[in-house]
Formats: sequence, C-alpha cells, structure tokens
Amino acid sequence: MTMIDEDALHSLAMGAAVLSAGGGSFPYLEHLHAREMLRGGARVRMVPAESMDDDALVAMVAMVGAPLVMLERLVDTDHFVGAARGLSRYLGRDFDAVMGCEIGCLNAMIPVLVAGSLGLPLIDGDTLGRSFPQINMSSFAINGATMAPMVLSDIRANEIIVSRAADADWTEILVRAAATALGSVAGIATPATAGFIKRNAVIGSYSRAIRIGDTIRAAQRAHDDVVARLLAENEGCELGRGRISDVERRIEGGFVRGEATIMPGVSGPPIKVAFQNEYLVARRDGEILSTVPDLLCLLDLTTGEPIGTESLRYARQVAIVSLPAMAEHLTPRAIAAVGPRAFGYDFDHITPHRQQGDRT
Repeated sequence: MTMIDEDALHSLAMGAAVLSAGGGSFPYLEHLHAREMLRGGARVRMVPAESMDDDALVAMVAMVGAPLVMLERLVDTDHFVGAARGLSRYLGRDFDAVMGCEIGCLNAMIPVLVAGSLGLPLIDGDTLGRSFPQINMSSFAINGATMAPMVLSDIRANEIIVSRAADADWTEILVRAAATALGSVAGIATPATAGFIKRNAVIGSYSRAIRIGDTIRAAQRAHDDVVARLLAENEGCELGRGRISDVERRIEGGFVRGEATIMPGVSGPPIKVAFQNEYLVARRDGEILSTVPDLLCLLDLTTGEPIGTESLRYARQVAIVSLPAMAEHLTPRAIAAVGPRAFGYDFDHITPHRQQGDRT
C-alpha cells in the first residue's frame, strides 16, 4: 500500500501528462483540487490489484469528451463522483475500490478525487496504460468486455445509463453520442471485479506515471535536459526539435482532431504531427517516423513539461519524442484496435524503436 501524498500527487500529474500522449497537458486544476482535498484531511491509499479479493467490486471512473472543452469547466468532484454513485444505485451495491479507466492527464487525477471523496482505496492500474481517445481501445475491450453497464453524468444533474451493449464498439458509439449531447464532456463509471482487473488491466500504471513524473521534476530541479533524462530512463527516442509554425485544430464527433507543424531549428523539412485527442502519427517530408501505439509526446523545451493538443501554440519551442509501445499494445488484436488503421490510416504500425522498415 502507498499513500498518495502531495509529492506523489505532483509526480503523478506530471507523469500522467506524458502518458496522455497529447490528450492533455499538466492537469493543473485537477492537481490543485486533489491537493486541497489532501490538505483537508482526505487520505488516498494506492493498493496493488493483487491485494483485493477477486469478488471485490471496483468503480472504474474517467471523463470522456474533447480535452479542449474540458478546459472550459472548473473542477467539480461531485461531477466525477456522481457517475460512480449513479452506478452504485443502478447495481444496488456499494463499491470496494476505485480504479481509473485511463492513466492520462486529468483522467489520472479523477480516480484520486473519487477515491478520496468516497474513502475507498485506489487500485494501481488502468485499462490503457496511456491515453487513447476511444472506450473500445481499452485492454478490457480488446479482451472482449463490452464496458457496459456504464453511467454518464454531467454538471446539470443529467444521468444516462448504458445498461447493455452488443460489444465495446457499440458502447463507444452510444457513449460518444451521449457525451457529445452533454457538451462533449461527461463523467463516466463502469464496474469490474478485482478478479477481472487482475486478468485484464494494465497493472502498475500509476506507479509508472509517478516514476516518470519523478524523473521530470528531478531534471527540472537540477536544470538538466528534461528530454534527454526522460528518454534515457524510458528507452525512447527524439524525432526532432523546433518551433511550432502552424496548428490546425477542430472539434469533430466529440474529438479534437488536427495537425501541428514543427519547423526544425536548423534547415530541413518540417515534422507534422497528426492527432485525434492524442498524437497519432509523426511524418517528415512524407516519411512516417512513428505511429500509434508508440507513445508520441511533445515537450516544451523551456520547462520540459509535456504539451497537450489543447495547448499547442504558434512559435512554441518543442521536442518531439516517441516512447516504445507497451507489449500489451503489440498483439494482433491490440494492433487492430489501436494501430493506425483503427484511426483511418492506410498503413500499419511504423516505429523507430526497431530496425528501420520493421512493421508490426
């Protein structure tokens, strides 16, 4: 068991911003809210899934929608807790623990807030190990779970229950339509037993995020090159550095879609990074450098902090890095769910982390 104190919370927020793959920057408001909750006396115990009885019932919580829209709303713990309480009422049973659906950015903070508010332990794990934009891209869905029942809640006291779905693809379709109707942002909760989590979740993702955050913060304090330190400790590679010269961004179908263009500091062609909530593909002069499920990340060269798609700005100096895909995302079933073709591209997974030309 690990207590989430203020220091661990700060590192968690920083590491989760990296693992968001552009799905968000440092979750400033959520971090402040969680910090104040801890200062107010709340205790958040992070426990390994293995410590839970198999029949323990876990509320998996998150926000769904467009990251850009989420910036327009102040943090409200009741918004997040509402979905879990609605699910408890629907099931007629209290929960024994809380787990995040997704480790990225604010979705790493939300389970902390819910666990602290309900006085429940937080399981060290999630269903993605990073951020992906769709519910049917989770490890649970890849392994055949429908992700239903699922409860959605918003700040207006609306509550929507998807009681049953044919499969996770249909859960994504129904939840995305509902979230869009609610303003492209909603809190969600779905149940799982601890036994199912042990077999299907990405175990240890919160600990990983804290370690990544520790690395960045230590480099910042030492005035070291954050990018170099991060890559050295995570076996990643740098694709290039330069200045953001253009950003094309739009909200479509409940997602933020677009492309950022980064001009190199020296002569050479720009790197273009396409995104759908998260960064998906990096190209230079027609050459594909890295694609999902590799974890693409843009880091601010001044602060060393990760930059979400909502914070891309003209003239910002950035480094483009790629971290290797997790083994769980490289199976044939996972590649079909989270590889480039799942996002509409007509090519397979391309990565700089193997011999050139090797494709999954």
